[in-house]
Amino acid sequence: MTESKTQNVLVDDGAYVNFVSQMNTGRDKASYGHFQKNSSLSDYDFEAVYQDWLAKKIINRPVQDMLRAGWYYTGIQESQSIAMADEVKRLKLVERVYKLLKWTRLYGKAYLLIGVADGKHLDQPFQYENMQRGQLQFFSVLKHTQVRDSNAGYLPLEQTMGEPYQPIYYEVSNSGDRGQQLVHSSRLIKLQNGEEGESLLLAIYYTLRNFISTNTSAASLVHESKIDIIRTPNLMDNIKNRVNDVMSRFSAAALLKSINGMLVMDKEEEFQSKTYSFTGLPDLMREFSQQTSAAADIPYTILFGQTTSGLNNSGEFDLRSYYDKIATEQNWLLLPILNMVLGLLYRSLYGQAPVGMGILFNPLWQLDPKTRSEVEKNNAERDLKYIEHGIINEAHVAKQLREDKTYDFIEDEHIEALELLNGGDGESE
Repeated sequence: MTESKTQNVLVDDGAYVNFVSQMNTGRDKASYGHFQKNSSLSDYDFEAVYQDWLAKKIINRPVQDMLRAGWYYTGIQESQSIAMADEVKRLKLVERVYKLLKWTRLYGKAYLLIGVADGKHLDQPFQYENMQRGQLQFFSVLKHTQVRDSNAGYLPLEQTMGEPYQPIYYEVSNSGDRGQQLVHSSRLIKLQNGEEGESLLLAIYYTLRNFISTNTSAASLVHESKIDIIRTPNLMDNIKNRVNDVMSRFSAAALLKSINGMLVMDKEEEFQSKTYSFTGLPDLMREFSQQTSAAADIPYTILFGQTTSGLNNSGEFDLRSYYDKIATEQNWLLLPILNMVLGLLYRSLYGQAPVGMGILFNPLWQLDPKTRSEVEKNNAERDLKYIEHGIINEAHVAKQLREDKTYDFIEDEHIEALELLNGGDGESE
């Protein structure tokens, strides 16, 4: 009886192993591949990549879309909303937030300095609840290279929502005299990309490099698309003995051909023209561009300005998914910043806390006129049925129409009049 022998091969736990093909064994060449963290890329590398139009669009476009449609306020009066909008323009808040988000995506982190005229030095804590009217002066965006953590201790966890190792002070470099200014953490808003605070370009650096190098190589091939070949007797001997005469001879031939399209040749010489075939190159370039689009998490339609190939593929689904992602980033990343900054702005305007004030972003995805008309018709029929059953009244409908910006010119007086007609059972704003 023949004993079966077990081949002892070192494999990873849970790995599929095929001893015949040596798959996932020590003799499998693929088993030697591994991922390695790249720590050699610096801000200089990211800035160099950012000069390319595609990298610039990957960094800038999502931020532009987050701010493009703007926001509106709830829970405050219309006159207060107008005053808030004027103050946002005065402080150039949109421009500052745009730069903050852009530098965060490019460098991994950035800081927003709050300029408050409270009579204290920058190294003194700033009390938000004690802000008086007119104290908010400016906002300034700082690169992460201008700010570093101070070794003067850390904030207690109850002040940082459980986030450890948050410094009490930052050291901010002054570009004027190249000195260091100690700034209390309450006067700076720190924003970073992910938990590690890494540049967004780090994850797609090599994918982007492959795409750009493919395009550059394709552009170089254009110059080699047509090559003239001339066979001449004793060429090598003539090059050795009379290289200047040979160069002059072919330079004159090229000149004659470029002037009048005529090539003068010796009887014993041969002429041939070869062209390069670009078959398959467009598909290769398109494949790299699609990989870049997927790595950047931006639809091909937006990133490259054209729809992807496919039957009945208009790119509408990709656009909806993209705008849903942007709406998520608005609520997760942008909204906390705006809640803090606009709360300060309100206090500086009215000297009190913005009780009940909310911030809602205008929708990024706009329905086409036909679809919007159908939706409004269905909503109107629904509201009529709810009014008939006493579930809502005309004042509620008017509030919702103004909230949805269907008729944003509906005034508070009109809503109050509708409430009086219905017995005053509606809640006035």
